[in-house]
Amino acid sequence: MNCPACYSEIDDRSYRCKECQRITSYRRFCWRYRYLVFVLVGLIAYWTVPGLVRRWFVRDYNKLPLGALVSDQMTLGWLGLTDKGWFCEEPHHKGSLLHLRHNVFQAKDVIVFVHGFTGGYFNTWGKPKVLLDDPRFNRNYDFVFSGFENALYGDVPAFDEGAAKLDALLSHLEDNYKTITIVTHGKGGLLAMRTLLNRAKDFPKKQPYRIHRIVMFAPPTENISLAGHPEIGKLLGDHSADIARIQANTDAELGEVKDDLKALLNPQGSPGQARMEAFKRDVTEHLYVINAEHDEVVDVGPNGEKVVSEAVRKLNALPTIGPPRLVTLRYSDIGGTEEDAREKKTGVTNPAYAHRIVVKMGEQKDFSFFDRFEQLLFDRIGVPPRSLSANVEQIRQSTFERINNTIFEMNRFVVDRNPMVGLCWRNISDAVKAKLQNVPEAQRQKQTEDLIKQIYYVYIVLDQYAQLDDLRNRGYMSADDAKIIEWKRSNLPNLMGSEVGKWMLDSNLMEYYSEQMNKDLHEAAAVQIPQVGSQTGRERKTGE
Repeated sequence: MNCPACYSEIDDRSYRCKECQRITSYRRFCWRYRYLVFVLVGLIAYWTVPGLVRRWFVRDYNKLPLGALVSDQMTLGWLGLTDKGWFCEEPHHKGSLLHLRHNVFQAKDVIVFVHGFTGGYFNTWGKPKVLLDDPRFNRNYDFVFSGFENALYGDVPAFDEGAAKLDALLSHLEDNYKTITIVTHGKGGLLAMRTLLNRAKDFPKKQPYRIHRIVMFAPPTENISLAGHPEIGKLLGDHSADIARIQANTDAELGEVKDDLKALLNPQGSPGQARMEAFKRDVTEHLYVINAEHDEVVDVGPNGEKVVSEAVRKLNALPTIGPPRLVTLRYSDIGGTEEDAREKKTGVTNPAYAHRIVVKMGEQKDFSFFDRFEQLLFDRIGVPPRSLSANVEQIRQSTFERINNTIFEMNRFVVDRNPMVGLCWRNISDAVKAKLQNVPEAQRQKQTEDLIKQIYYVYIVLDQYAQLDDLRNRGYMSADDAKIIEWKRSNLPNLMGSEVGKWMLDSNLMEYYSEQMNKDLHEAAAVQIPQVGSQTGRERKTGE
């Protein structure tokens, strides 16, 4: 074969002329570097084919009618999950229920997501794939996305029917999981509360659900406003004509929930008291609320100020370890500045922006807030308890050991080293000054230090009983426990019967403790302690 340019003879297997260095056969050239072409084609396929497949599955999913059965393959493609360990624990019916479980992690706890009236069972939450791929969540929890569209759009009977369906779902999950975490948005929080209250009505025949946490995003209160914003109709699609009816039904449903909650928290008789204590212990103490500024659908006044109900205000006052019970996200933290720019450019106002965007997990679109959504949720639910059947005696014993390990260090620091540290408390300072105001200046400093030592000695000893009181309030210890009875019979009467103990009670220096503990302290102060001398005299007389 000769080169077509210089007519030099070249090898039949060569693609380039050795004389002029020109390519003589592009077919041989491509065949020589065919493996590089295969690699390039493979990389292009790796980057594009999965997206095309997911789009194909999404397109087919969108064609399915509501209630249609969706295969696991289509579900995983629709979700965009590359981890093939996920599967549908129960049949996935579009718009109704999606229960995801991992065949490797086999979590013993589950998170149930309940949407509001401006979204669906899945699209409300943006891209839950972010949580499904997060090892903090997927190694500890399974996921259930439930749909209650008819209940949230319909009338009061439909709402009650939805609550019954949610009750059936939670009861079913209790048979397979150790704990349940409920995450709600908007009116879904009202539906969940309706379900929890219905369950409480059947107490003690039906015990409360084994709740780990309840996280409510923008739950409705008496400030809900739909009819005042016709723009919201566009968000509701086919339901846009029903805004007035949805508003009226929501007000009615909210009124019933508030009335039932008020009746539950103001019990009549011992059965009602037991029901209230169980509800507060198993529901209220596990509840967290997250809302956002500029939410024109719920919870915001006419000038943008935050308006919360009395029940939410009381919730916020409950003590908690970790994040607060109620948090209001700043408008700028949820991308409000970007939304303002969009509204200015388009002239279209979205009054429900803050209400909807607060739950759009995983949609990192120039919003600083979404970079930390997973942390926001994980801070509140954390890792589930590993054992619900923990030995109560072990809990009590560990508490006693912790007290014994710290009591003497506390005593040495407060009483021996720095007795004046207590004066930082204004009420203690005022009480001490009032008691010693008539003491001469020369003696006042010494008596003040001695009194402070005695006050702290009382507090240090009462700290032990306060720990028992906390266990009693949480249900880990009964009111007739031997430890509590022992304290009531000996330690408390001796402590509160002393001059300092009675003076502290009279000066309201025990108000830091619970109502029940204060009752115990006043009863102990009223106990008459026999004098040692008179007792000895009686023994001598008896002996004679």
